Amino acid sequence: MLEENRTPNVVEPEQVDAGMHALVRMLKILFFCLRILIVLVFVYLLFSGMFRVDEQYEAMLFRFGALQSRVLESGQGETSVLTSGRWYWAWPYPIDWVKMIPAQTSASVSTVNVFMPWVNPQSGQMPESENPTSGLKPGTDGYILTGDTNIMHTGWELVYRVDDASRFYLDFYDDQDNVQQNGKGKINRGTGVIIKNLLCNAVIQEMATWTVEDLYATSRVGSDGNPENIKDNVQRRLVKLLDEVAMGIQVQSLNMIVLQPPSATAAAFEEVNASTEKGRSEILEARTYHDKTVLEAEGLSYRIINDAKSYRTKVVESVKADSSYFETVLQEYNRNPDTMLTALYTDALREVLALVDNKYIIHSRDDGQQELRLQLSPIPEKDNRAVNKME
Repeated sequence: MLEENRTPNVVEPEQVDAGMHALVRMLKILFFCLRILIVLVFVYLLFSGMFRVDEQYEAMLFRFGALQSRVLESGQGETSVLTSGRWYWAWPYPIDWVKMIPAQTSASVSTVNVFMPWVNPQSGQMPESENPTSGLKPGTDGYILTGDTNIMHTGWELVYRVDDASRFYLDFYDDQDNVQQNGKGKINRGTGVIIKNLLCNAVIQEMATWTVEDLYATSRVGSDGNPENIKDNVQRRLVKLLDEVAMGIQVQSLNMIVLQPPSATAAAFEEVNASTEKGRSEILEARTYHDKTVLEAEGLSYRIINDAKSYRTKVVESVKADSSYFETVLQEYNRNPDTMLTALYTDALREVLALVDNKYIIHSRDDGQQELRLQLSPIPEKDNRAVNKME
């Protein structure tokens, strides 16, 4: 009895088939959902990698930290800078990383705080204006030395733009440059400071070769005799320094915005500058008078020379004509002397009679007697034509 009651629990085949079918159906649903999820992830990855570079910007694509290059236009080589106005595709981060950089925008750097006196933050004035006789404090006040060992204050402003984005933003630029500041609120690192230091070096090197008078005039005559400009010379030095470090920027403009002496010597400088300007104005006036006088004298000499040449030509032509006439008369006289004398006498008589208004012909008679009757009339006026011709 006990053995009959201990029959094992046997699972029916129908129950096993139903469970397997349910498990298979569930796995199919899971795999279908997984396929849909994979498709959605693929679509997301495909469209999330699309990006557009806006105007005034360029972009650089990094893949695992390495800068990528691609061909943007047929016929041109590969470039690492993605230009604006185009759509691009990249893998999601951290595979690819797209860095947007400003493009075709100008930036400025100034050296006013380098070569100018320190400004009191409380009064907003320079210590020289508070006490003109206090002098400059080395290490606090800025200044620059000229070629004639004078102390001056100056300020320069540089406007530049990035023309090689890959070199500038990879080798020099750092995103933390804009937030790294010292205790005085001034940036003490980064591309702006590098450019500023290069500009200061160019200004120091160039202004050390100029005198104060030439700096105030902003121009001078070089050793080769050609005029030089302080701004152009500083810009050439700056461009040379930038090319040496290869920062990938282009100088657009450079201007000297201030040039002044220390307050302690301002009055003396003003007197010297006033006399210098007066001397230059007098020299300019003298040169103007010299040029005017020379031009007038040259014009008068040209006129006299031209008149002399015209008179010479006239006299020579007249002499040639008389010579030709006398040679012709001589040839005719040699051939027919009597005829030529008669012709010459007739011509001379015609010219003489043309000079008088009243003409009388007196015939000769065989008996030698002659009766002459004259009709008296008022005195004829003087014939100016005859007088002029005789003269």
